[in-house]
Amino acid sequence: MRARELARPCTPVRLDALLRDAAEVLVRERSPVLVVVSEGGYPLATVPATRVLAALLPGPVHEDPLLAAAVGASLDDVVRERAASLRLADVLPQRLSALAVVSPDASPLQMSALLERTGSPAALVVDYRHDKPHVLGTVDATTLLQHYL
Repeated sequence: MRARELARPCTPVRLDALLRDAAEVLVRERSPVLVVVSEGGYPLATVPATRVLAALLPGPVHEDPLLAAAVGASLDDVVRERAASLRLADVLPQRLSALAVVSPDASPLQMSALLERTGSPAALVVDYRHDKPHVLGTVDATTLLQHYL
């Protein structure tokens, strides 16, 4: 098997996407990562779903996680408001981590080694046609484990 056969299709999003829209992509595709691309479609980052979730949380909850237990659902509307008002670019670090990008012909062993070396949650499978990137999808560690078992 090669990366093209193992890749889970994904919907890339741009940096100017609202967090709500980015979260909807993650939920709809049940994906562990969000693929972020430039206006020209060039891959910029893979963002773990947990990072998007963390960006939605109000500041006081980050500072005191016990607050979440005390306030219960009363802050749910605040989270929804943040999702509707913040853009992905507002919450990502200025310097994005290196991408784990592979060609469609990459082997499972190549992808496994790359994920281990980079600490990335998923490899991004990209086919470059006519000097333009075409994102085929992602391959995460669970998919690779499934391949080996």
